[in-house]
Amino acid sequence: MKKSPRLLAFVILHSAFVLPSFAAPPGFESLFPAGGQAGVRVETTVSGKGLEKGTFLGWCSSPQVVVLGGDKPKKFFLNIAKEAAPGPCLVRIYNDTDASPPRIIEVGKFEEVLEKEPNDTVADAKTAEARMNVTINGVFEKAGDVDTFALRAQKGKRITLELHGYSLGSPMDPAMRLLNDRGVEIAGGHDSTNLDPRIEYTPTADGTLYAQLFAFVHPPAADVSFKGSANHVYRLIATDEARPALVIDEPKTLTPPATVNGCLSKAGEEDTFTFPLKKGLSVQISVRAQSLHSPVDPTLRIEDAKGKTLQVADDADKDSLDAVLRFKSAEDGDYKLVIADRFHHGGADHVYELSVKPSVPTVTATLDTHAYHLDAGKSVEVKLTIKTNGTFTGKIKAQAANLPMGVTAEAVDVPAKGGEVKLTLKAAAEVAASQSPFAVEILTSAPDAVETVTASYAVPFVEPRGDLLITTDTHPWLTVVAKKP
Repeated sequence: MKKSPRLLAFVILHSAFVLPSFAAPPGFESLFPAGGQAGVRVETTVSGKGLEKGTFLGWCSSPQVVVLGGDKPKKFFLNIAKEAAPGPCLVRIYNDTDASPPRIIEVGKFEEVLEKEPNDTVADAKTAEARMNVTINGVFEKAGDVDTFALRAQKGKRITLELHGYSLGSPMDPAMRLLNDRGVEIAGGHDSTNLDPRIEYTPTADGTLYAQLFAFVHPPAADVSFKGSANHVYRLIATDEARPALVIDEPKTLTPPATVNGCLSKAGEEDTFTFPLKKGLSVQISVRAQSLHSPVDPTLRIEDAKGKTLQVADDADKDSLDAVLRFKSAEDGDYKLVIADRFHHGGADHVYELSVKPSVPTVTATLDTHAYHLDAGKSVEVKLTIKTNGTFTGKIKAQAANLPMGVTAEAVDVPAKGGEVKLTLKAAAEVAASQSPFAVEILTSAPDAVETVTASYAVPFVEPRGDLLITTDTHPWLTVVAKKP
């Protein structure tokens, strides 16, 4: 079995250190700045209990980001490769007895800067250089903290301001205002696809505008005052770069598998597509819009050739406003697929992506937690919740992969209808101490079934209100503790 690049990156990093000895696991709560630009070495500070003394090690889910301990308590360095793709990844810190929950960081596209206090007001921000196409790293350090930044604006050049705070896992419900030179609000943002705000605005003149940020507590409380702490970390991406234009392609007839980029260009518009289907065959149909930062709240409707509604779909689940459905034909014929906005809105920015493909059996597997602890000579159970969709003609098995030397696990059968499954990891009596990610794989033997699926765990967070930048991960952590001499 091939080793993943991420595992190889961990082996290289792990071999450079000797594990220290501590009694308590690290209380890693946040990291500031929470990322950096590709090709840059970034010094960061972690916050959390029990990190004042000792040297802790770090791991990142991206092979292009190496986490190195600094020469001072709570200091780490992120070595970000030039070829690192912009986007989020996960970081853990650990000692010889346990590992922290994963925290989210980002590899950025633009130059990165750190906020400088005081910056509560427009008057404060006027003393700083106005910038654009930049990522600003900040933290609401105390209750009542407000941060204001000067932005360079050009007439007719659309500005996008995107704040990542909640989506990094920070305990905040942030909000943002865009102000003119006189401090008057000209645009505002609070929630978007999650609790983080986003503003798009087209300046009417060259000059300086001001982004003003603040945050409420999350999870919500009766007290609605502005909140702050060392863990209220955020990243503000400010850019006037034009988004790549979505090429609109709306053919009247589709032949699955097909992917279409469409637009509901005016209020009340519905887009209709026709696709042929043989009796008894199934297709999976999905529409992405909210995940593309489009204002469309899509609905799907399947009609027969006479216009009779056969099936409808709205939100994919409680956390997604995009639409998904599976449709099985009762007879040969042409069927109509109708896409609309739930509230009958429309406009040039109301774009979506439609996918129509044959349905195949699928399986998903969810781990019960993000990390496991295994003592020498003992065992630990890994619990899996497995869901199947469709009919599998062969056996389904669950197995552990990438286990450290001295740790074993027997593969177990998975019921055809899914359910809870338990894998048992066993450590030899003389196993060596180690810290590493491993994987749990779901295998199917049917020739027409899905490929190997890797189980995931939900990235820990309290009371989710929309997606984090990373919601799930397939790298559960295993701490192996050797016998004491």
